[in-house]
Amino acid sequence: MTTINSLVPKTSAGRYPMQLGGTALLMCVACFLAGCGVLESEPPVVAFDREFEVLGRDASVELTVVDESGGVAEVHVVLIQEGQEVVLVDESFEEPTDGDIRTYDIGRLILDKYSVQDGPASIGVTVVDGSYSGNQAEVTRNFQFDLYPPRLEVLSGLLYINQGGSEAVVYRVSDDAVSSGVQVGPHFFPGFPTDFDGNRDTHFALFAFQYDLPTDTSVTVIARDGAGNESVLSVRNQVSPLAMRNREIGVDDAFLQKVVPEIMSQSPQIRDQGSLLDTYVEINSRLRSINHESIAEMSKASEGEFLWDGGFLQLSNSQVESLFADRRTYMYDGEPIDQQDHVGFDLSVVAGSPNEATNAGRVILAEYFGIYGNTVLIDHGAGLISLYGHMSSIDVATGQMVGKGDILGRSGATGLAGGDHLHFGLFLHGVPVNPIEWWDARWVEEHVLAKLSPPVE
Repeated sequence: MTTINSLVPKTSAGRYPMQLGGTALLMCVACFLAGCGVLESEPPVVAFDREFEVLGRDASVELTVVDESGGVAEVHVVLIQEGQEVVLVDESFEEPTDGDIRTYDIGRLILDKYSVQDGPASIGVTVVDGSYSGNQAEVTRNFQFDLYPPRLEVLSGLLYINQGGSEAVVYRVSDDAVSSGVQVGPHFFPGFPTDFDGNRDTHFALFAFQYDLPTDTSVTVIARDGAGNESVLSVRNQVSPLAMRNREIGVDDAFLQKVVPEIMSQSPQIRDQGSLLDTYVEINSRLRSINHESIAEMSKASEGEFLWDGGFLQLSNSQVESLFADRRTYMYDGEPIDQQDHVGFDLSVVAGSPNEATNAGRVILAEYFGIYGNTVLIDHGAGLISLYGHMSSIDVATGQMVGKGDILGRSGATGLAGGDHLHFGLFLHGVPVNPIEWWDARWVEEHVLAKLSPPVE
């Protein structure tokens, strides 16, 4: 049996210090117990991984309980709805350990143990630690179960889509949706409200069918509410395949010496790989991906309205040097060193030619930009961004509004360019699309503008 004296340290002679009075003895015991953590007075910490006021059918909520001193001795979690109490967790631990961390997938436990009903509910959590005082934490969360997804209706009929091309879809979604748009393979294209038909529930989305996706990839409209409930409707479509060209691009020492030091000086994301050739491959592959990821990130700030008008312009009097989605194999000393897809058009006139804005929009980048060298990016609204690369000079600034045909700067050979030309590209929410469609005013009218025109009475 443990006695008070057994908790008091002995002298070097093995005897208890008899001179300790009652008060001193109690203080010694208290200090000893506190040192062992048994008088710890802090309750356990209880935390959900997110705030929630609404949960859906597939609730995603994780609970974490922590006790730094004394450990977790008991965890009790109950769900209460309409007077019914469902035990989700009822655990006791015989040997709690300081620093205990225990996690629970509350969403999964609810699905496993309860038939969820629409309406108000609450979750109660009680945690007791392993200290002598049995510190306790109690947490209650009140919320609503929402089991019904947003209402969704696709208004667009059969869509004729080109692999590597763009399209527009119009749909109606109820106002409880917090996000909606088009899903094509791994890519999501957000929708935006439009009132062309006088219905505030009407939305549109511009989307891309990436050039290397299989032609049977599904196209769906998706709407999600705040509880995570999701409505999904298929979009009827026909996809025409894109014939991709395969080309070999020769790389020599003179080219490496020209492009690698320049790009490295402007691109802190890339480290020297020990040789010009290895560093070039790092630039051609990894920096290319970084640049395209940056465009996708910038497109998230694109407003849901068209800043452009009518068909888009191809660079005046330009000759096409390389096509969209050319698959390039890069060769050095007769051996392949890399393979990348060219997601734009190389256009040339004469050295130092004026580069024109393909359509109206807002300049969102005007600086050196990785593989594209001196670059201008223009946001045309609704996630559509045009790129002008390899320029020798830039005559516009970030934030500036430009009109169709305005001069942005002059062509050049900066970045990964072997000679003076303009690299022109179009991206929809970061996915490269074929500019040929947008250069065709008739295509723009039939596939985009006509779908967003007021109905004919």
